Amino acid sequence: MTKISTQHLAELPEIKTLQKLCKALATLDAIISREWEYRYYSYNNAWDKIKQEEYFQMRDGSGDEFQILFSQHAAIINGQAHESEMSNWITKEIQPVTFIEKIYKLFGHKKTISEQHIWKGVVDSIPEEFKDFIFGEPIKSIGTTFCIWRKATDDNWKVGDIKFPKVKYGDGSADLLYIFDNNPSTYKKWASDYYEEQFEEHKLKLDLVKHIYDFKPLTKDVVLGLNPVIDDFEKLKVDLNEIGYPYNGL
Repeated sequence: MTKISTQHLAELPEIKTLQKLCKALATLDAIISREWEYRYYSYNNAWDKIKQEEYFQMRDGSGDEFQILFSQHAAIINGQAHESEMSNWITKEIQPVTFIEKIYKLFGHKKTISEQHIWKGVVDSIPEEFKDFIFGEPIKSIGTTFCIWRKATDDNWKVGDIKFPKVKYGDGSADLLYIFDNNPSTYKKWASDYYEEQFEEHKLKLDLVKHIYDFKPLTKDVVLGLNPVIDDFEKLKVDLNEIGYPYNGL
């Protein structure tokens, strides 16, 4: 089966299905990894309450990540693959302004800033409603090697008119978006490796992963089946409320 990427978008789920999948991934990570900073996937269903925008993020801790903004009638995916030729970051010197800064420069102390020149075509044609997100923070500091968007009225996901580099890795999207095949087995295989220490004493059960992929209400039995040592259920409920995942009897 062809991996989901900017060049193969047919298998990327439509917006509402993708949004539920993102919440499922964040919920699984919240149960398995109780410290937020160590989680791979996270979700905030109140990113911007006024605009009714929700936000999903993947961070691998090594410089690769992607973010999805879900609005009422659209969604956009921003990805940054740090090993991609399309990453294109440069270090730019900031010219001294004050007398002190000029003195510092004489002694070799230069102020610099990292700046990305986004690959031509990647974001040139994104809809106006997404520009604040893509060109603002935190995306500006994270970077962009690929961008995919879709409005509720669109029949499919869209990307810009891009001339990709000849190297196979391309924009890195195939290596990052595979999780969106909507297959519980894909998460089980990944999590068993990534969170291997958590699964030394017990195995990650596919039926429990599928329970959450199916967006069924979370129960204490399901939680303990995924993480037998969890004891901070009140904190977990705070996490689930932030994600927007249903639960009963926790």
